[in-house]
Amino acid sequence: MKIVIFANGESTLDINDIGTIFPVDKIICANGGTKLALRFDITPDIIIGDLDSLTEDIFKKFENKKIEWKIYPKEKDETDLELAVREAIKFNPQEIYFIGLLGGRIDHLLSNLFFLEKVKDMGIEPYVIDKNLNIYLMKGEEERIFWGNKGDKLSLIPLSDVVDGIFLEGLKYPLQNEPLYRNLTRGISNEFVLPQAKIKISEGTLFVIHLHKK
Repeated sequence: MKIVIFANGESTLDINDIGTIFPVDKIICANGGTKLALRFDITPDIIIGDLDSLTEDIFKKFENKKIEWKIYPKEKDETDLELAVREAIKFNPQEIYFIGLLGGRIDHLLSNLFFLEKVKDMGIEPYVIDKNLNIYLMKGEEERIFWGNKGDKLSLIPLSDVVDGIFLEGLKYPLQNEPLYRNLTRGISNEFVLPQAKIKISEGTLFVIHLHKK
């Protein structure tokens, strides 16, 4: 099962940027993410959160739609995004695509990115989509193929203290069983030299950020 969560970040996406991920099985809006879904003329299945970011006009647009509303108090221990993920896992998804996760307040941005590790630990593959970029998360012993165009940037940023046993192929700066460290910047701005790049790690948690050449 594939689920899309619209978050309340700032995004310059248009419908062409996200069209390839549809169709999906469920669409969940975390509070103000509803405004982003509306921009794409997408009606969610579920709207969740304290709804403090929604205007009366938005409520009116959806009043005759078959939408499940999950309303929470403003003072709570979880962000609206975490509530949206908790709702999503009830459907046992294999993948969750996050749209509108980036931008806005830096504290929300950092906590949202760190929270992706929790999603990964649940056995769900998280994908972040924004304008000209995608974010992936690798953890433990894992190997993945990434497709891109020559000149696209691929940055590797450790989330754990160290990511060990890294092999890189199809990129300008290859690695052969080497580590990357969270407090160093070596993994930034690698570059596709072939349409296909392969990343393999043996241990640790790694953000992979694909910046598409404009």
